[in-house]
Amino acid sequence: MNYKKFLVILFFCLGIYIFYTRGINFVPAEELAIPSTIGFDITQEDSGEIKFSIPIAVYNFTGEATPSTLIQTGVGKTIGDTREDRQAKADLKFILGLEKIIIWGEAAAQYGLEPEIDILFANPNVNDTGLNAVCKGDAMDILKSNVEGYPNPGDYLSNVIKHATEFNFFSDNYKLMDIYVRIGAEGRSLVLPYIEIKDKKPAITGIALFVKDKMVKKIGMKEAKILNLLKVDNVKGILSLGDNSKEYIDYYATSKKKVKCEKVKDKYTFYIDLSLTGDITNNNLYEDIANNPDMAKKFEGNMNKKVEQMCYEFIDKMQNEYKIDCLGLGRVAAAKYGRHTGTDWNKAVSEADIVVKVKTKIDRFGRGDY
Repeated sequence: MNYKKFLVILFFCLGIYIFYTRGINFVPAEELAIPSTIGFDITQEDSGEIKFSIPIAVYNFTGEATPSTLIQTGVGKTIGDTREDRQAKADLKFILGLEKIIIWGEAAAQYGLEPEIDILFANPNVNDTGLNAVCKGDAMDILKSNVEGYPNPGDYLSNVIKHATEFNFFSDNYKLMDIYVRIGAEGRSLVLPYIEIKDKKPAITGIALFVKDKMVKKIGMKEAKILNLLKVDNVKGILSLGDNSKEYIDYYATSKKKVKCEKVKDKYTFYIDLSLTGDITNNNLYEDIANNPDMAKKFEGNMNKKVEQMCYEFIDKMQNEYKIDCLGLGRVAAAKYGRHTGTDWNKAVSEADIVVKVKTKIDRFGRGDY
């Protein structure tokens, strides 16, 4: 009986294997163009005609421990044309699904992501979890750069963006699927890391702000830090108090955010409550803070005031200079008071009252003062 059961299970598993592998051809990696990084650029002809230029960094498997990289570029009037142009110059079959990052040239991001997103969304083989970033200048400039120890800059940049969540309150909401849901959703806003070449390496230097699918503004790291803190829940970063490099205190915090909305007639009021819990990582300002509860409370109160001040400074810029809802507050209002009402959430949030309250809590003081 046991022998018969074994045969039944064996043939059943064999049948499943044959069913799912039928028609599948296995080929070595050396015969495929496997992409690591996709770039999106646009060029403008003398006639004023816009053309898409899509450089793609593909691995060149030569048997070495670290593969080299080739850049294959397609140019055309449509995204489909670029594929035809690229394959006409390529010696291997191109496959999608393993790309780690998409880099949008600044001009392409300002022109709008929708044409590229449309064709990517339609392709089920595209890696929806691939990361995204906007770069200064052309994406080709990033793809051509060299980073020691990496086959191409895309491999390096994907790691940089992944680990950016450790500081500066960056989130991990920069995947392709995040773009899909943000550019078409009411009251939501898209932001992406902004990349520049610094010290011969690509680095995050700020955040690109979007209205729907079009980039409208780049902000630096100082403002990006506060935007992230106000926009995203459960993010980590360093906050500091002190006026000079001798007397200061560093606080490594994790944030929690709650947003409430009220509406009186056509006027909205948003209440943002931020809770910060974290560790003292360096202290040259508050003497004996670990053993003095009053000193700890003084620090917490001063940190509350400092963060609130930074938040209000950013909100003032957002409402009066940028005039866009880059915090996604319209999503909260739409969820409470109804969607598809024709409300311009950028305008509504720019005219709204926004109240920020911060509550700081020290979790650990470290091993002690030195």
